[in-house]
Amino acid sequence: CARVNGEHVSEEVAAFFAEMGSRDALMEATACYRSLVERLAPHWLEEMGELAAVAGIAVEEYAAYQGAKYRGINRPECFTYFSAPKHNVGDFTLFHKNRDNRDRPQAAYCKGLEVEGRMVYRYVATGDTSDVGTMMGLNEKGLAVAADTGAEEPDPRFRGMMNPDLMRLILEGAVDVEEAREMIKMFHREKVYAGGKVATNWMFADAGGRALRLYQFHESLEEIGDRDGLLAMREDERGKLVMETLEGNRGEIGPALMNRLSRTEPVLQKSNISAMTAIVPAKRVDLFGYAEFAVFNAGRTVYVPLYLGVNATPTVLVDGTLYRLSKEREIGEEMEAFEAELGREREICEGRARGVLVEEGEDACRRELTNGCLRLATRVKEFLEGERGLS
Repeated sequence: CARVNGEHVSEEVAAFFAEMGSRDALMEATACYRSLVERLAPHWLEEMGELAAVAGIAVEEYAAYQGAKYRGINRPECFTYFSAPKHNVGDFTLFHKNRDNRDRPQAAYCKGLEVEGRMVYRYVATGDTSDVGTMMGLNEKGLAVAADTGAEEPDPRFRGMMNPDLMRLILEGAVDVEEAREMIKMFHREKVYAGGKVATNWMFADAGGRALRLYQFHESLEEIGDRDGLLAMREDERGKLVMETLEGNRGEIGPALMNRLSRTEPVLQKSNISAMTAIVPAKRVDLFGYAEFAVFNAGRTVYVPLYLGVNATPTVLVDGTLYRLSKEREIGEEMEAFEAELGREREICEGRARGVLVEEGEDACRRELTNGCLRLATRVKEFLEGERGLS
């Protein structure tokens, strides 16, 4: 990420500091955040340092940017939903989020860090190209996580971590819904969480087919479980549409339906900038769990699959290339047909990787998945460039 996105980081941080006005005031205001990173995730500082070095800025400035950037740009349109394995085509959990926020270049990636003396789980996630926080993701234990903007916060708090950082801590450290809940309770109890003027609506799902919706205010937590294996983030018109659609397709729900809902108003908003459908198998999530990422408005771009088992992420997903191409081109009716073809290619890739796992072992399987995801991402790039359509 540092290697390819240094220019994005430099531009975004410079613009942010210019908007804030006083560097000293911002550094003072984010001192609490930086101390929390040092305590809860000191390995992030090395990553921040690499990004800052490439961008030509001080690591303290980048950390201040990371800690403060979301306090003024949260939007209420984000939306998340879930379907348990018993309702789906295949033995997997489905989990989707549409992200709505300020329009910035978007990235999707697989991240796996080795930290001495600490277990840090690998995950796939998406966010701004200038960001080390996560907007939605799936980890190698099968835990899927999303955080949406909630209601107005009656007791605002501005010193602490906002949900992109808390989400990354959860993806790196929790194996299932119950552990995610306990981490939220810890953040709540120790006043780590500071969401500013709005609450946070969390949703978690895991490989066991469990899901939980948790509304977090600074002084209270409100929990709601799934409804017979289905769950939506809110009981508004979007929630009604999603629940009615999922209930009407029990036993036949697949990633394509989740993606189609993401492109249907009012779930799809004009402010949408990315989306994710996580596909969580019951076994070997660390290899064959994957997410389909839209790194631009879900109604105007292609969903790209990325497996947890890869050794590297295709550059075009990380550096904003697919975001840029999607923004430059209007895609017509051929988009879903192309995605269906891409899905068939993905199935062939996974089938080949499963065979390699048996015959040659895990390292060879990971190489096969890595090469397969690179081919798929390249196909998407060519499609968005108009160089290749349906075969």
